[in-house]
Amino acid sequence: MPSGSCTRLSELPPAARAVVAEARRAVLVTLGDDGAPHAVPVCFALRDDDVVTAVDHKPKRTTSLARVRNVRRDPRVTLLFDRWDDDWSRLGWVMVGAAARVEPPGSAGDALARRYAQYRDAPPRGDVVACTPHRVLWWTADSGG
Repeated sequence: MPSGSCTRLSELPPAARAVVAEARRAVLVTLGDDGAPHAVPVCFALRDDDVVTAVDHKPKRTTSLARVRNVRRDPRVTLLFDRWDDDWSRLGWVMVGAAARVEPPGSAGDALARRYAQYRDAPPRGDVVACTPHRVLWWTADSGG
């Protein structure tokens, strides 16, 4: 059961890199006004060593999302990628501590469209949250590390 830490996603060993590559969503955790964690599942793409996500066209109560407001106020975020399987020899997770920033709407549309077929005809055009990792922790049940 290997585990470890590094500072960049590109430094992950193959088994942990596969957890991120195979993930269809991540959980983005920001800090709310009161300092409480605010966790939300997000579609994501890798852009160089950053993780990007965007406000898309799926129905929402508002386009002023808490995750975007939270990042503007406090750039500290955590991203969690995990692989669950009833075969526990396939379990794994990667947790990324990152500094986030809000980028212009549409600036991650191409990267997200390459990853998700749903975005090919309608790429996300909302605010982009770009996360630059500074600490990456990982664990896999895969003994290949």
